[in-house]
Amino acid sequence: MDLVPVYAPRTESEAAVITSLMQAYNVEFFIRGGAFSKMYPGPVATDLNAQMLMVHRDDEQIARQLLAPFMENT
Repeated sequence: MDLVPVYAPRTESEAAVITSLMQAYNVEFFIRGGAFSKMYPGPVATDLNAQMLMVHRDDEQIARQLLAPFMENT
């Protein structure tokens, strides 16, 4: 599977909303670092707990369109 990075959620809440959005539109995705960030929640800012939304290359355009409101606020 060819995955590309699309967006780095800033909070667990944001990651949950993005997960629901991707599932609702049947976008193939994976949140890299999602499991580790749940082990050590809070303001621990390291590369180990950083999350990144990874989507299948074929779904990249729709994922970016769905995430446009999140990206405008960054």
